[in-house]
Amino acid sequence: MNFRLNKTLSLLASCLMISAITACSNGAVSENISIEKQIVSTVELGPNQNMQGSQGAWLSNNNWLLASESKGLVLVNSQTDTNQIIAPGNFESLSVRALSSNAFLVASIDNNQDNVAIFKLQHVNKTWQLSELTRIISPQAQPDTVCLFANNITQTVTAFIADVRGLITETAIFDTAKNQPVNVSIREFPGVSEAAGCAVSDITSTLFISESNVGIWAINANAESQADKKPIALVAPFGELKNELGALFASSDGMIWFTSTENSLLYAYNPISNKLKHWRLNTNLNPESAAIKYTSNNTATAVIYNDTTGAYMQSQLSVKKIAVQKNRQNITQIHANAQTTPVNAFGDAADDPAIWVNPSDAENSLILGTDKRRGLMVYSLNGKLEQSLEVGRLNNVDLRQNSTIKNSTNTLITASNRTLNGISVFTVQANNNVKYIADIPTNLDEIYGLCMYSSNTGNYVFVNDKSGLYQQYKISENNEKITGKLVREFNLPSQPEGCSADDELGQLFVGEEDAGIWFIGAEPSTGTTPIMLQHINKQLVDDVEGMEIYHADNARYLVVSSQGDNSYVLYEIGNITQNTEVPSLKFSGKFSVIADLNSGIDGTSETDGLTVTAKPLPGYPEGILIVQDGYNRMPQQPQNFKIIDWREVKKAIR
Repeated sequence: MNFRLNKTLSLLASCLMISAITACSNGAVSENISIEKQIVSTVELGPNQNMQGSQGAWLSNNNWLLASESKGLVLVNSQTDTNQIIAPGNFESLSVRALSSNAFLVASIDNNQDNVAIFKLQHVNKTWQLSELTRIISPQAQPDTVCLFANNITQTVTAFIADVRGLITETAIFDTAKNQPVNVSIREFPGVSEAAGCAVSDITSTLFISESNVGIWAINANAESQADKKPIALVAPFGELKNELGALFASSDGMIWFTSTENSLLYAYNPISNKLKHWRLNTNLNPESAAIKYTSNNTATAVIYNDTTGAYMQSQLSVKKIAVQKNRQNITQIHANAQTTPVNAFGDAADDPAIWVNPSDAENSLILGTDKRRGLMVYSLNGKLEQSLEVGRLNNVDLRQNSTIKNSTNTLITASNRTLNGISVFTVQANNNVKYIADIPTNLDEIYGLCMYSSNTGNYVFVNDKSGLYQQYKISENNEKITGKLVREFNLPSQPEGCSADDELGQLFVGEEDAGIWFIGAEPSTGTTPIMLQHINKQLVDDVEGMEIYHADNARYLVVSSQGDNSYVLYEIGNITQNTEVPSLKFSGKFSVIADLNSGIDGTSETDGLTVTAKPLPGYPEGILIVQDGYNRMPQQPQNFKIIDWREVKKAIR
């Protein structure tokens, strides 16, 4: 089967897509194009006979690596005009990332084998040594282009490969923390029908894809994100670019470079300012790619492949290097220790976890997790799925274990059921199985979040809906007959979800997704006026999602999902004193969960619900944190929950 689409049909399909995107043809990029009037002269570089090149890359000093479909990978010194074939064969597309000043990772498409070869190139004792590390094979698909991404947060180098199916795969190829090669599949997502090139700006963590007669697309390169592509520069008539766009190249400052054979143009796109400029090259050139080396802050050398002559050319440009500002806030990176079986299907399904600690045998404790499409999932402590109770679209879940609950395990589990707009009630039986008991109706229009609270006045459930309305129900038991009585209502200004109660102190913390964290007394008699404790800010980025209290020996910490930047915030909860009417929240740290190549467990992103316990469990003497993972990678699978040793979380506490 031929996966390559007719170019006319491809262009028509892309144009239809572009037409559906608001203001694509009149976006900020087209308004910020700067034309360099001068014609840039060029001279030949490297072999000029039967080169059949495609793309080059700068290595160090005056050393360049060139890809050739007839010669292989060719090393060229631009000062001495010497060249050396370091890998004979048929190679096209080329991407390089430096591991050190004299060691480089090289990715290129091996046309003889229809796969992507990953090499390590080193300069040792004045000689260049090339060793093959691994191969990446796209299943039944020829690769179109490859580009590397050096992710400083996860300390990995990954390879993006666009293939003839119109799909892009991401594979981890090197663990920079351990200085060793790997080959771990991360994810797969839709790209473009026929990719002319790709490049990653490591500075902005953005993947760029060129589509020859359509334009340039941008995709978030972070694996823990949704791979939506956005047009950043389009070919006329939808934008200002000329036709026949070529390969892409990312320079050291994150600038994206590409060419157009129409009118012999060289483009530079600044992903920070969103500005595009171009130069006109010699009129006899047919440029298909460009690689850039900055020689100063205001000049650069460009190595361009000229398809007319089949040779590489060298040009000098007047260009200002992007001033990169490092303003990333201090976020501690930690790893998950285990993960649960994924939910049944892709999509937004997994939402909120809870932990049931077996009082007589902690090893047989259970993790509960909601599947918004099916019901309640029950996992063992190591994450294996044990039960599936398909009782409706459950959103949030919480539980209480205390002697006032009159069943064999003194346990009540409640979950917000969006199918019924009610509260579904469960328990754990003596044989460690979770049993559905009943549903408690509510009068909410659209039930959403839920949490529980217990005191000497009874066991309670707090539920909310998207309007901001909170309701508090008191749960009563008569044998296995469960009923709920509405005992209080209060309101937040807009949509809430996460909440957590301190049973001992009678305190309730609730999140307003777009605003911050509120406080109100947990007892029904403590009024109906919540008090804002913490607004969203640079640490707490909306949406404010799941939250739970961790009870340490000498402190309480509220753990909150800062969904807007895929992280979690720790607040130390201050006690109410004679001079204060409400507890305080003191910022105590911020962390994110990143991928661990050794364990094969990916990081977390867009977390909805979370839960935490300080009770010791096997392998976790200080308890665990469990968080929902919005994008489950390594490999790509439906959503699940990640299990994290509290000792990992403690690394973030200041």
